[in-house]
Amino acid sequence: MEDSVAPSKGADRIAFYALRGVTRLCDGVGVALVAAILLLIVSAVIARDLLGVGMPWTEEVASMLAIYAIGFGSISAWVRSEHLVVDLFSHKLSGLGKNVQYRLTALISCGFFVLAAWGAWIMSDMSANNKTVSLSISFSYLYYGVFFSFAVMALIAVWQTLRGPVAWLEAPSEEELTRS
Repeated sequence: MEDSVAPSKGADRIAFYALRGVTRLCDGVGVALVAAILLLIVSAVIARDLLGVGMPWTEEVASMLAIYAIGFGSISAWVRSEHLVVDLFSHKLSGLGKNVQYRLTALISCGFFVLAAWGAWIMSDMSANNKTVSLSISFSYLYYGVFFSFAVMALIAVWQTLRGPVAWLEAPSEEELTRS
């Protein structure tokens, strides 16, 4: 998407910049969270081994940061179509067939994302009174990260279903990558 040329006008131009902004934001936040996890783990090891000070709360915070980092990374990967895909017959479809397949896949994905977001919301409600041992943080905050990522991916999947495939979101094929 970074190498793509923005559409010249209309709703596609707005969508292009909105999705590019979302991916940049998600990438930046995800990298910051992973860096925070690494810093936290290194500081816990140094504190324990060199200073003899235990930091048992770091495991709880690292787990929460990891869930949010995965959520932001999933959103970015969904926009870029970088999730794992098994493509057995798409290359043999006509243009109309590819369009229908794209929309159907986005619609099915949207259904899955809505179901997963709903499950995360229910789990956040069910675990509201369960708290972590060291910091007494509600487990609901863990599920909020899962809910947020699935809800955003569901919104993007709705847009993909309604809009259909766009040239500026298509990933280059393996043949195009080997030719360059």
